[in-house]
This record gives sequence, structure tokens and C-alpha cells, in this order.
Amino acid sequence: MKKKVLISITIILTFLCARYLKYFYGYVVFGEEEWNALDDSFATNLLVYSQILLVFIVSSILFRRKVFEVLGLHKGILKGLAIGFICSLPMFIGYAFLNGFEFKLDLSLIHRDFIQAGFFEELLFRGFLFGILFYVVGWGFIPAILLPSIFFGLGHLYQAENVSEAISVFLFTGLGSAGFTWFYTAFKNLWVVIFLHAFMDLAWDMFQIETTVSGNLTVNIFRFATLGLMIFLAIRNTIRHPEHKMNGKFWVNKS
Repeated sequence: MKKKVLISITIILTFLCARYLKYFYGYVVFGEEEWNALDDSFATNLLVYSQILLVFIVSSILFRRKVFEVLGLHKGILKGLAIGFICSLPMFIGYAFLNGFEFKLDLSLIHRDFIQAGFFEELLFRGFLFGILFYVVGWGFIPAILLPSIFFGLGHLYQAENVSEAISVFLFTGLGSAGFTWFYTAFKNLWVVIFLHAFMDLAWDMFQIETTVSGNLTVNIFRFATLGLMIFLAIRNTIRHPEHKMNGKFWVNKS
């Protein structure tokens, strides 16, 4: 019991350190003026790769050789790639028609959507914070999704320009985070949500959808089609693998 409490505290503190690492760089390493003067791309990459490294260092200390298994990265990369791509097709096709088949695609965009958004955010929020608290420590599904969902919602508030938009963005991204967490448990494979997240962001950015993350009716038709397809596959997979169901795991995960 004491060990699980210690792991819980370590995971939450590490998550908070990763989330606010920019203040360490801004006030301790570089100084505020020099940090603000840095190229945005360099500063973002420095933060993201430092945060990824921090997650792997702490996970390796706690779990040693089982680190990739604990984080949900030990298998299923090709399966995750296939599911993420197939499920995101409604967004790619729909947004292509909406934008007259005009799109922007370059290496920096791919890097941002696949590494900074897809891999990093899913690793930190789903694999590390939720995954360890739920699968290793034994937190229930509902308690374990609260922190990831709240911080994921707060992390997207910069896209809002007023209070009503802020509420909309927070609720949409917070609930979206909870949904992606369920996708993770349905497959018990972090690569599935990594690639789904990455391809959905890529479709959004490629066709330059100019709206907040909560979107509007037109763009959401295709996004909800993608999510509906993913929900269908997730339910189908839990039928094939009953051990992935949430029955009896909502408040405490004794399994």
C-alpha cells in the first residue's frame, strides 16, 4: 500500500514538473528575457523532448525493464498506425472537399502533429499519468481520468478569445481527453491513440481549418464520423477482449 501511494505521488509530481517545465527554463536556465527571445520552434522542441526524457527517466527508475510495457508502448505500433489512419479518413476526405483540395504539408507540420501532439501528449496524459495510476497503482477509471482531462482542457484555453469560447474549448477537449483514455483502455495499446491523435491533428492542420478546437457544425460532422468509427472499433475490440471492459473498474481497479 505504501509503495502504491509513493508511486502515485511520484507520477503526479513528475506530471506537474513536465507540464510546468517551461518556468524552469524561463527563470532558472535561460532567464526570462533570453527565454522569450528564443525561436519559438526551438523553445517548443526543447520543452517537448525534455518532457519526454523526464517521463522515460522516471518510468525507468520505477519500473526498469518493464518501462515500455507500463507505458503501453511495447507492442502494436503497426496496428495503431492502421487504426489511426483508417479512422481519420472521414476527416481527410471531408476537409479536402471543404477546402477545395488545397492543403499545406511539410516536415515541420508532420513533426508537430506526430511528435509534439500525437506522441508527446498521449505519452504524458494517457500512457504515463492515467496508465500508471489505473493499471499499476489501481486507481479507478473515473479518478484516474480527472487530472489528465482537466489539464488537457486547460492546455487548450489559449485558442479561446472570450469566456464562452473558453468554456466550450475546455469542455470539448476535457471530454475528448476522457474519450481518448477509454480508447486506450479498449485496446490497451498507446500507439492506437497516438496515431489517431496525430492523424486527426494532421487533417485539421493540412486543410487549415480556421476555427477553435471545438469547431463548428460543418467541420464537426467529419470529426464525429472519425470518432464514431473509432468508437465502433473500440467496442468491437472490448467484445473480443472482455478483460478490457470497465465493468467493476470505475472507482477502483482491482484487476
